[in-house]
Amino acid sequence: MNRKIILLVDDDCDDAEFFKWAMVGTEESFAVKFVDSGDAALDLLSQLDSLPDLILLDAGMPKMNGWELLKLIKQDLRFGEIPVVMMATSSRMKGIDDAHSLGAEAYIVKPSDFEELKQIMQQLCIGVQTDLKSTLADMRSNLPENIYTFN
Repeated sequence: MNRKIILLVDDDCDDAEFFKWAMVGTEESFAVKFVDSGDAALDLLSQLDSLPDLILLDAGMPKMNGWELLKLIKQDLRFGEIPVVMMATSSRMKGIDDAHSLGAEAYIVKPSDFEELKQIMQQLCIGVQTDLKSTLADMRSNLPENIYTFN
């Protein structure tokens, strides 16, 4: 069975660990690749034999921030079709609007509660295996203060 690939791009190692812990139990179906910068993400994308099925992208990274990386990913013919979900600690409308205009599938406010993060990650895994857009829409109705989806 081919495992689905989720690429997590986040400069905060603690956040990355929480995301990895939230994915425990999905190892048979998912491989999580982690990089800590936009440059490392572009390098990895260029080297992978199989492109990720989903990119989880932190908005607030130093050097190349998430918005700049999202723009580069969506402009690149090799990577432009990969669904990207932006993540941030803020629910400011500017960030949400930027994610939408740059081509993200959704914007998720990083939860501070681990159980909520686990629920979000489990739902994203279901979406990657079935229909990401409808799964994100369902997530939006269940967690309206944390998830913003775009059509």
